[in-house]
Parts: sequence; C-alpha cells; structure tokens
Amino acid sequence: MINFKFIISCLLIIVMNDCVSKIVNQNNFQLKFVFILSRHMNRAPLIEYKNITNRINWPRGLGELTDQGIWNAYRAGQALRERYLGFLHPLQRYTPSEIDVSSTSVERCYQTAGYLLAGMYPPNDEQTWNQLLRWQPIPIKTSLSKDHQQFAVNPSLCPKYSVELHEATETFMNTEKYKNLVKYMKNYTSSTLDTCYDVLKVADFIWTEHMANYSIPNWAMERKDDIDKYILSSMEILVETEQMKRLFSGDMLNDILTRMEASMNKSSDAKKIYLHIGHDSTIVPFLKTLNIENVTYPLYGAAVVMELYATPSNETVVKLLYNKDYKWKESDIKLIELPGCPQPCRLEDWRTYTKKIIPFNLSEECKN
Repeated sequence: MINFKFIISCLLIIVMNDCVSKIVNQNNFQLKFVFILSRHMNRAPLIEYKNITNRINWPRGLGELTDQGIWNAYRAGQALRERYLGFLHPLQRYTPSEIDVSSTSVERCYQTAGYLLAGMYPPNDEQTWNQLLRWQPIPIKTSLSKDHQQFAVNPSLCPKYSVELHEATETFMNTEKYKNLVKYMKNYTSSTLDTCYDVLKVADFIWTEHMANYSIPNWAMERKDDIDKYILSSMEILVETEQMKRLFSGDMLNDILTRMEASMNKSSDAKKIYLHIGHDSTIVPFLKTLNIENVTYPLYGAAVVMELYATPSNETVVKLLYNKDYKWKESDIKLIELPGCPQPCRLEDWRTYTKKIIPFNLSEECKN
C-alpha cells in the first residue's frame, strides 16, 4: 500500500529546497548561523504623569503589550519563518537543536518571544496535540540572556558601570539643550523630573501614545523632535565610554561570537538561530558599542541581525543587518558597514575588531 504521507513529505522537502530563501545561498554563500536581537512589540506607556489631560485605558496595564503588539509579534514570527524557510527544518517543525530563545525578565519581552514563536513554529500534523489549537510550547530562557540593561537601574549589579553612568548622566543632564527641555516639560506635567530616567519616562509616554495613534498634548507636539532626540540620546549615554561599552554590551557580543564558532566547528550544542528579545536600551547601546554611526531610535520589533556564512572559498564571513520593524520586509532590512571591517566581514577579522570590547571576566571588571 502506498504511503501517501511519506510521498507528500518527500515532495514538500524537494519543493522547499527548490524554493530556498534568497538569503540562504545569496552570492553562493551558505548560511550557517543567525543571531537576532529584537526589541519587544507595541506596549502601553510605562507611567502616567500628573497633569495628564487625555487619560487612556490600557486594558493590560502600563508597560504591558497591547493587542497590536501581540499581533505584530505573531506576524513577525511568520515573517521570520518565511525569511529563513530554506535554512530551517524542511518540514517546518520545531526541533530543540534548531533554535535558542532568550528574553529579559520583563514580561513584555517574554510575552513577545512567546507570541513570535507561535507564528514561527505552528505545529505540523505530527506535532499537533490539540486540533483546536495551532500552537506548541517552545522554551524561552532568561538564563541565556547576556542583556545587561539592568546595570542601568541596579547599581549593585555592576558598581564600576554605575559610577561611569552617573558621571555621564550628570554631564548629559547639565547641557543647556536638555536643561531647557526639562524645565519646559516640568511646567506642563507638574512632575519632579529630577533624574534622567524621570524625564525619559515622561518622554516615553509622549512617544508611545503617538505611536499608538493617540493625540498628544499641544505642548508635547511643539517640542516633539526634541523629546524624540532626548530618548535616543539617553540610550546612547548608556555606553558613553569604552569601559561602559565593555561592561554593558561586550558580554552579549562575546556570546554571539562563541555561538558562531560553535556552529562552524559543528559542536554538539550548536544551534542554527539564537533569538533574544530585549529593549530599545539593548539595541541602541549594542550598535553604539560597535561604533555604528547615525543610529536611529528602534521601533517596536526592530532588530539587529548577524548572519554567518561560509563562502565558496571556505572563508567564514559575517553580515550585520538592521531590520526596521516587525514586518521583516526585505526593503526595510539594511546592510550595515562596520568601521574597519568592510562587509561581508570575515569572522576572524570580526573577532579581532571586537576584541577590545569584550570583557575578560565581567564580574571582576564590574568591581569598583
């Protein structure tokens, strides 16, 4: 008796291999490993300031994902499945050896990862455990995360970083440009705004409501460009010095390089994809740590992508990309030129280029 399921499976493999995504064999390069550092999806503001005039009901609460954010995460997962179609399992099934997923401990990041994976790995016939639910659980591990954005809010985690951040923040807040902006915002919000973070939370409120297509107060609209610039600049000062770059982003960079080398060495624990869901305060410092110029403020779902390839001449090269938002449209994914390492950058050159950024022992270097 003919096994039609077997025949269909074989045909599916042939068709998928024939329709391999352009990225997999682009320029005859063979894709070996992908790292994706993504911002969480659309959320509610973190706070509400005192003189708020347009109070909005956020059903899931302040700081939590919105309905739009949930759908965008799911759609992003579908788009990633499409982008890496020829690189992932040919039968579109989840296998633990294929992907590692990590998140910060913040709920909106963890949930973004969950909804994204639901779109990326819907169960095939073999993996379906409930005919009414096209979903399967996939591990999301905070323990894998090398995202040290908490250093900025908890000085005890890295005292040396805290000292340098305090100095950088003091200088930043004492510039005439931002002193005037803070005074202006105080007048309309009746908020104390004593620290950089106090100002950031109000600025974030304005940006978040504007992104959700709600009207914002006239006073905020008049200084909208300044408020937006403040948000971006407050992220950039997280890695103001070379030492801060090492402590804040260097550990994550080293983890990526280690994973790339494991992939090329065909280590038993190597994965095809490592996905980390973080924050704007992860992405901006990461790019600034790499000395990328003209960094723009990341939209929800924006992502830094590193793709590792083997060339026909047996060289190993890295492509650094920036994805604009959750849609993962090819036209919105830009190749980034690394200073001192033209694209595509050889892995050995990438290691040399980043050597000064990577801490030898993070816990020791954090000691003040």
